[in-house]
Amino acid sequence: MTRAFVRITAAAALVAIALAATPAAQKLEVKAERDPAADFSAIRTYAILPPTPMVTNVAPGAKGNPNLSDEVLGPHIAAAVERQLDARGLVKAPQDTADVHVAYLAALTTGVSQTFLGEYYGYVTGWGSPIPPGLAPSTSSTIHQKGTIVVDIVQRAAKRGIWHGSVITRIEQERKLEDRVKRINEAMDRIFQRFPIKPRG
Repeated sequence: MTRAFVRITAAAALVAIALAATPAAQKLEVKAERDPAADFSAIRTYAILPPTPMVTNVAPGAKGNPNLSDEVLGPHIAAAVERQLDARGLVKAPQDTADVHVAYLAALTTGVSQTFLGEYYGYVTGWGSPIPPGLAPSTSSTIHQKGTIVVDIVQRAAKRGIWHGSVITRIEQERKLEDRVKRINEAMDRIFQRFPIKPRG
């Protein structure tokens, strides 16, 4: 075996490893749950809730990369959610009249409880629980790991979550804001594939 052949083989192996590490090659881990008793066909309007004031939800690399924070990424997540809901014929409305509220969160530092959003906004999450609604904020103790984007759809009048979706995107691993935005958009495409209301046309 010649040295040239060894060098070419080693170079090919490094290229293969680099390609495997790119965002396009990484599989997104998507999960979704819904309340089987909820009537999604009755949903016409939505309102996106403001992000939670998690001052500590800034990734460790944010000091050298300030766009790795909720303040910067939040609007991109909200915009991606809006595009998904608009494509399904839902109309954005004021918070006090919308059929459903949308809560979202990107876990940039550490894992977050599946119930975090419900506990913060005061709506019940989980279904099929023996605990009567309103007596506990949640029935789930699932922890979403770092890099996960979480979206909850909540019945406004009942203050009850009816759909919970999550996708592990590892957006904190991206170095450029445009790459993070691409990953966010891809994540929302994947997560809303499991939403009960399908896109129109």
